[in-house]
Amino acid sequence: MRKIIDTVATVERNDISSYTRAYGRLRLRLDQEISILPGQFAMLKPHRCYEPLLRRAMAYYQSEIINNSLSVEFIYLILGRGTQMLAELRVGDQVDLLGSLGNTFDTDAARGHEALLVAGGVGSTALYMLARAFVELGIPLRLFIGGASRGDLCGLDDFAELLSIENVHASTMDGSYGEKGLVTAPLEKHLTIHQGEPAIIYACGPDPMLHRIAKIADYYFIPAQLSLEAPMACGFGVCVGCAVAVKDDCPEGYVFKKVCTDGTVFWSNELSW
Repeated sequence: MRKIIDTVATVERNDISSYTRAYGRLRLRLDQEISILPGQFAMLKPHRCYEPLLRRAMAYYQSEIINNSLSVEFIYLILGRGTQMLAELRVGDQVDLLGSLGNTFDTDAARGHEALLVAGGVGSTALYMLARAFVELGIPLRLFIGGASRGDLCGLDDFAELLSIENVHASTMDGSYGEKGLVTAPLEKHLTIHQGEPAIIYACGPDPMLHRIAKIADYYFIPAQLSLEAPMACGFGVCVGCAVAVKDDCPEGYVFKKVCTDGTVFWSNELSW
């Protein structure tokens, strides 16, 4: 049984970048051990902050142990009051952290396949630890990363360093970097060229992108795991705000499952779109 901790972490770094939209990169130091698997997330809010009341769900971007101390990083889009409060944190400030939450990607399923990672906007943060795991396992790996503009390609430089630039395919809607258009276009082009070769898709991003990837996976007869983005108020299944329809043999043809506890990762053919 997984262990979830509710602890107070210390800010080591909080960089804010702004292109067309503002993103933060938050690094926290934890004083106790915590298990972190690719695709999992934590619930964060500034310590002793009572407004807004609820924490914000953040996918782990990466983690490392330095001098017997665990540091974790998150990349977040600054949208409302909760993320604006996170953006105002300074080095030495404290953050309430609940984690680790959610399930993880099935890395064993990638053995004997080329792993195709597809990231949309800040969804790339849920895939970086997975990419590192695949590199360590020696699994062939390719990334398709997309966003509205260059500034929305979160973690692009880190991915390029990890995978080498020729294995990174970038797309932007405004054409400011990489191929102009949707991230699914170069993915489909790659699958068409390599049709029949064993491949598996791992993706995280906005719902329309994931819907399209599910159809692509079905068309090319390849498996796909999708990390869903959903509104999460609690993170551990109490509020039921993140329910998603999953196929079932019941008369309705589907049942509802919670993204925070049953996911965030689902096989694409499980979901009742």
